[in-house]
Amino acid sequence: MAVILAFTAPNNALAESASALENNTRQSISRVKDGQQAPLHNEGRAVKEIERIEIIGQINTGLMESQIALADSSSPDLRSQLSQLPGVSINGNGLVSGIVQYRGLFGDRLKVKIDGIEIAGAGPNAMDSPLSHALGNGHEIVLYQGIAPVSVGYETLAGAIEIKDVKPSLGDSKAFAAATTLSASWFTNNDAKMVGVNTVLANDKNYASFQGQYQDAQNYESGAGLIVPSTFYERSGLKFKVGRQTDEYQLDLLVGTRNTNESGTPALAMDISFIDALWYKLSFEQNLSNDWTTKVQVFGNQNQHIMNNFNLRTAPALAAYRQNTVDSKAVGVDLDIIQNSAKRDWQFGANYYSQAHNSRITNPNNTSFFIQNFNNIEREVGSVYVQYNITANSNESANIHSNDVHWQLGGRFSNISYSTDEVDSNMVLVNPNIATLANNFNTSQGTLDFDLIDLVVKAETKINDNLRATLSLGQKERAPSYNELYSWFPLGVSAGLADGRNYVGNLALKKETAGQIDIGLQLHNDDLTIMGSVFYHSIDNYIIGVPSSNMSANMIANMMGAKPPLQWNNRKAKLRGADLYISKIIGTYWQATMSGQWVEGKLSDSIDVQRYPLYRIAPLSGNISLRWSKAELDASLSLTIADSQNNVSSLQNESPTPGYAVWNFNLHYQVTPTLALSLVAENLLDKEYAQHLGGINRVSGSEIAVAQKVPEMGRNIGLYAEYSF
Repeated sequence: MAVILAFTAPNNALAESASALENNTRQSISRVKDGQQAPLHNEGRAVKEIERIEIIGQINTGLMESQIALADSSSPDLRSQLSQLPGVSINGNGLVSGIVQYRGLFGDRLKVKIDGIEIAGAGPNAMDSPLSHALGNGHEIVLYQGIAPVSVGYETLAGAIEIKDVKPSLGDSKAFAAATTLSASWFTNNDAKMVGVNTVLANDKNYASFQGQYQDAQNYESGAGLIVPSTFYERSGLKFKVGRQTDEYQLDLLVGTRNTNESGTPALAMDISFIDALWYKLSFEQNLSNDWTTKVQVFGNQNQHIMNNFNLRTAPALAAYRQNTVDSKAVGVDLDIIQNSAKRDWQFGANYYSQAHNSRITNPNNTSFFIQNFNNIEREVGSVYVQYNITANSNESANIHSNDVHWQLGGRFSNISYSTDEVDSNMVLVNPNIATLANNFNTSQGTLDFDLIDLVVKAETKINDNLRATLSLGQKERAPSYNELYSWFPLGVSAGLADGRNYVGNLALKKETAGQIDIGLQLHNDDLTIMGSVFYHSIDNYIIGVPSSNMSANMIANMMGAKPPLQWNNRKAKLRGADLYISKIIGTYWQATMSGQWVEGKLSDSIDVQRYPLYRIAPLSGNISLRWSKAELDASLSLTIADSQNNVSSLQNESPTPGYAVWNFNLHYQVTPTLALSLVAENLLDKEYAQHLGGINRVSGSEIAVAQKVPEMGRNIGLYAEYSF
């Protein structure tokens, strides 16, 4: 199943949105212009369309819809909008460093594409996560619920999410016409400001677009009035797109930049000095015949990033100053050949992707000090896949087949290879333990290969006119990440786990293999939509940190006054859970929605004779909202609920988190066909609470104690304005 969140804006008609459905057919999702009415589920019951995000989940003809406004949240990225999707949560290491979690898995286990491409972040702790590259206010967000099709990509053990721009609509003539949208917002709690511009110039075949955005904020206050450290941020971004579309082909070029200046990450040991990110894509799609289409895209990104532990937070002793200078580069090519027919279709594809990473740690107070943590690490991927979709029924002559079964069969083979240059440190001359670690790493076999096989079988059937059922089975595999393999020195490099532990890599790691099952039901009639699913994952060779037996690494940690490090190793793990979404139209102007998720993850193998729960798993949680819409007014009241999370990993210093309930209110007013205003009120009761996925505070000398859960923002009132011309 694919889920699309489509940001829509007044006076900005959007073209057809192509969703990668399980049967890979293109479905047209209609949008409305300002002043028009948009039906929710049945005729005669219409709701004003005002800068709203539509969540559209589709299994063939099924529809799930929820009303979430773009202006409904103060979050500078898309985390609040994504968190409305059942099964999706955000690990919040910083307000601009969110890591997407789906059904208990995150990081390298979940493929997150931005603008249709993979992003190789420079930060070894995911300060520049893929989500931080999302730019602008016109997006489609596609969530492949359950087991992702093999056509989506390799290493989709947790699934896949795509965040991309809504394609600008073309005109009706050869004459070019321009449309511009200006947006701005301000929030009281942390003096958060945003200004943005989106301009599109288009005729009947060509378009050019420009997007610009600036955001900044101060540290916010919790519900108890405490200043939460390192929650400030400042960043800007630009994106340029040009394209041409005819009946035979489509050509698009995209270049995006995101410049993050001084920004905080309270759950990590350092803050962001700067991140300069650049990404690009050139894509060409051509119709080979009535049934066959081919698509080629070349893409890449490069990031430059500096972080430190002394400039933006209480500084340690001079000898403990640390600055990490990192960079990443990536380039890739995707080729897809797709058949679309009424009864069956094939899809073939090949992917190539190469990325490189460097990391050098220094101390500005000691020019001789350095640790070459990563040195020209290269990760190269070659992958091919085939996917077949077919509809089988028992009565070919019938117009409607209640017994139709839609099948999807897919297989993918991938090879992932690694190489690295030698590492070094000034301390190898004075510390024999450090010399041992460096020498062992440099003399080891640093070139590695992993072969991955993904298999997916999906079946969907229509039980009756209103009810559908799906069954999905799959095997998904993932190779170890570069930090899990090549972290030779015990440091807090964990791809954003933010558990406060130091880690050591392991060149003997095996690939992860997950056996997966997903069962879903979808009920839909004129007034009611219910979508639910249950899932189970059994993961062999799950990569997790275990207490290190490396004496040299342990002695270095002891010298630094830290706990013995954890070394990445393989264990068996399992996850199970359920997602639920309900939408009900009440009368003419009201709609009630509810979404919820539950997931449990734990090790099947023991560590030190204990079977620990998996780290940083979202608790049982959900959202209930009531929305009223009439003419130019649109108001909603929502309640976000989370249960306590007591299944925590003591191995990774994880502590329980109590449950909470938070009220939010939103009011949207379409002043004129070109001007829309929104009032946003978050945490109405000014509640003091902490999300379990928010991490613990690592900043000393503040009103929040070190190792205390990072509290969320207190009451926050904001205004959002958008003007289109």
